[in-house]
Amino acid sequence: MKITISKFAGFCSGAKKAYEITTNIAKENNKNLHILGDLLHNKDVIKKIESLGVKKVKKVQDIKKGRIVITAHGDGKNVFDEAQNKGVEVVNTTCPKVIKIQQLVKKFHRDNLPIVIVGDKNHKEVKGINGWCNKSAVIISRLEEIKNINFDKLKNAVIVSQTTQNLKKFQEIAKVLQEKIKNTKVFNTVCDATRNRQGETRKIAKENDAVIVIGGEKSANSQKLFEIAKELNPKTFFIENAEQLNLKNFINLEKVAITAGASTPDWVIQETYQKLKTLKS
Repeated sequence: MKITISKFAGFCSGAKKAYEITTNIAKENNKNLHILGDLLHNKDVIKKIESLGVKKVKKVQDIKKGRIVITAHGDGKNVFDEAQNKGVEVVNTTCPKVIKIQQLVKKFHRDNLPIVIVGDKNHKEVKGINGWCNKSAVIISRLEEIKNINFDKLKNAVIVSQTTQNLKKFQEIAKVLQEKIKNTKVFNTVCDATRNRQGETRKIAKENDAVIVIGGEKSANSQKLFEIAKELNPKTFFIENAEQLNLKNFINLEKVAITAGASTPDWVIQETYQKLKTLKS
């Protein structure tokens, strides 16, 4: 069996940076170190962070003193304000590409322009971005949702995307919005890592007998990789780690590809690869 690991599989630069900053600080001094939610949407990463003594909290108010880590997905302006008012030191590991969107939204909201975010309504990144325009953004997850929008309030709108959106879907939604809204400003903020990962996934899905997508169940970018691969190759499997890999699905296959979401650490990918190698073709 030939096993191919996508060259874009695993940690993106933002996820790697957030993980390294948090683990390094925790190893130096984990006393009163808290994290607001999940650093990354990956159970293996979360276990590692917790094993270092970092305490997970739901809100700034849960902290009496110490430091708080803002996760790679970012948070709204109110979270930073609350931390400052409470005297809690902020360790900001927000992905630089997410920060760029936050700054765009903040600027145009200050100019009184309506904001449209193409992304998953319940995703932390989208909630955080919306927090930089006083939670006033119109959020669109699917093309069919456009029919429910009141376009009278969306003149001169600014359109941005969640960094991990399916690029093709973002382009489709943005095109329809541009047809309905006058003088729109469209910022394709799907990050390069996401574009490359999705493009490579389309390629390997066509070239292999089966595809394994590794990612957290809450990981938006991992789920989108699975959707893309599944459309092109029905023998596509989504797992969180090697423990969930059922070798029976790959018996007598000649070529299998592995890809992984931006929040999947290298050690999880390698464990999956090594387990798959034990299967004799």
